[in-house]
Amino acid sequence: MENHMDAWVRQSRENIQHLFQHYKNLDIDMPLHSPLEKKLNPTDMDVLNLFELETSIAIKKVIMYLDVPNSTITSTVNRLEAKGLITRSIHPQDKRTYNLQLTENGQEIINLRKARKEQFLEILFQVLDDEEKQTLFQLLSKMTEEVLKNQTGLARRFNMNKLEQEYHSFGSWLVEIKNEEDIPLQFIDLKQTILDAEYSFKVPRKIERRKAHPGMRLYDAVVSLLEDRIVLQQIQNKAVEVHEIPFHEISYLVHSNELLDSQIIIVTKKQEYVIGYNSVSFDISNDFISRVRDRILTPVAVLDLDAFDEVKSIDSELYKNLISNETSDSPVKIIEYQPFIELSKTNPSTAEKLFNALNKYELQDTVFLANTKELIIVNRKDAVKKVEKADYGYCRTYMDLTKIKSIRIKDAPEMSHLQILLINMDDIEVPFEVGDTFTMDALNQLLAMRKMT
Repeated sequence: MENHMDAWVRQSRENIQHLFQHYKNLDIDMPLHSPLEKKLNPTDMDVLNLFELETSIAIKKVIMYLDVPNSTITSTVNRLEAKGLITRSIHPQDKRTYNLQLTENGQEIINLRKARKEQFLEILFQVLDDEEKQTLFQLLSKMTEEVLKNQTGLARRFNMNKLEQEYHSFGSWLVEIKNEEDIPLQFIDLKQTILDAEYSFKVPRKIERRKAHPGMRLYDAVVSLLEDRIVLQQIQNKAVEVHEIPFHEISYLVHSNELLDSQIIIVTKKQEYVIGYNSVSFDISNDFISRVRDRILTPVAVLDLDAFDEVKSIDSELYKNLISNETSDSPVKIIEYQPFIELSKTNPSTAEKLFNALNKYELQDTVFLANTKELIIVNRKDAVKKVEKADYGYCRTYMDLTKIKSIRIKDAPEMSHLQILLINMDDIEVPFEVGDTFTMDALNQLLAMRKMT
């Protein structure tokens, strides 16, 4: 007697066969048909279907996509060209290979087959409601994943199609990951972690768009924000390294911005994690930093910001704009300001003595802000620079007030009028350059106030 499982398998097999037969009959009965199709074999159609991805394709890329012998592709291309479905020409960038393009007859076949596929799917899915369609999509994805594991050639073709799509959407900006299709293949092993995260984004390689091509690695890292940690996947020496960073281990954050070179820096007692990106991605980077700040801050009693005399002598429009952005999240007060001052080396070289201009340096300005939970320090990327050198970068450092243990100043003997402010965070001393007239009164007041809460 047939058991229940055997009956289920048999019925499932019959249903699949019925669907295949339905597609075959639909293909035969439909008026959308080209007589040229009758003379095409499956490999011919595999090659023609690649033109749904690109309008012209190099022969070596066809071989890479289909994973079949060179001789097979050569004979297929010769046959399709003889039928008037494709043409070939010397590749404009690689004279050693040919470029393939569809003719009008070839495009007609592609258009007709696409129309049949769409009509078939429309007929197939019209019997399902939205919930059933979603369930079917999930089950088919799971089944497809299993098939691809066991069929190397099919998996290669599937992955190359995905790489092609990834190439067409590639740019020098951060990209939020919203579904599996957004995940670069190099990082697919942690797919579930990435998709389950509250927030995930991928970080592009620092390459020019015109130098990218399908199949090459386009993304260097994937960053995921989970309930209790950050998961950072980065390509190092051609391998993916996975770093799990619990929120409670993060000492402080730095957000560094320059024209085309920005960084998110996550500092723990053990390690510093750097995520480099192009500055056009402000929305995603700022959103990520804001979410992390919310997770790592320790709740404290509300500090009395009115107890501080606010500094109002800041001339920098850049800083005014940055400060206004910070105040949009929570009340923020400027408690200290280090203005520009001139510096010089205390022991200049002989060349610097001869050419006085080489000995002219300046300390750039720094702003110290406080809200009810953080000390926020905004300064230039190069705190000390030569006068004639331009500096368009700036940094924002976010420090949890409860993690600040002490603040001290030490001399910087290599420069006149320069000192180093050291803020002890979780036994890590974080340095900031200040002038020799800088006082720590406001910072000490903030620290004392925090200890009293």
